Amino acid sequence: MSAQKLIVCNFVTVDGRYEDDDHDIISFFEHQHPDYDGADSFDFYTAELLENSDTLLLAGRRSFLGNMEYWSGVRGNPQATAIRREFADLILDVDKVVVSDTITREDIAPYSNTRIVRIADARSMVAAMKETPGRGILILLGRVLWNDLMHAGLVDELHLVTFPLIAGGGVSLFDSRPPVALRLLETRVWEESGNVLMRWRVDPDGRGA
Repeated sequence: MSAQKLIVCNFVTVDGRYEDDDHDIISFFEHQHPDYDGADSFDFYTAELLENSDTLLLAGRRSFLGNMEYWSGVRGNPQATAIRREFADLILDVDKVVVSDTITREDIAPYSNTRIVRIADARSMVAAMKETPGRGILILLGRVLWNDLMHAGLVDELHLVTFPLIAGGGVSLFDSRPPVALRLLETRVWEESGNVLMRWRVDPDGRGA
C-alpha cells in the first residue's frame, strides 16, 4: 500500500464564499432555486470520500463538538435521509484527528477513535501521516486548517464543489494565495442539485509530477 494522499473537500458559493459573517451557511440558502430543494448529491459525494479514507482531520473545539453532536443526532433519526444516516455512521466510526489547542480529553471521551493534536504540531503530524501506508487522509470543510496545510505544501488534491448560491458577503474560501499550481483532474455536474465539482491536483512547486 502506497503513502497516503491528503484530500481536501469543500463546498463553495458561486462568489467564492465559505460561510457567512456569523460563521454559518444557512443564510446562503435563502434564495436557493426551488428546483434543487431536497437534492443531496453533496452528501453522497462526501460519504464516498469518507468511506475511502482512513483518517478524517477536523479543526477547532467548537466545530468538532458541534459536528459530533449533530451527526450523533442524525444517526438515530428515522426522519433523516438514508445517505445522511450512512454519513453519520461513517463520521462517527472513522479514525479522527482534531487539531485544537483548547479541546480536552474529556471533550472527546464520548467519541471513539479520536485523538488530539495541538496546532503547532499539525504540519509535522500530517507530514508524518502522509509517509505511512493507507487509503488516504481527508479534510471536509476546515478552511483554516487546510489553508495552512496548503501553504506548507501538504495538500495533494483539492475538491471544490460549487453550489448554485450567491453569498454576497461572508468569509472567503482562501486566506491568501498559496504558493501552489493547480492541475485539473476531473469535473462533474449533478443536474439534480446544480452542484459542480472541480477536482484539482495541487502541485506545491508549480512544476507538476
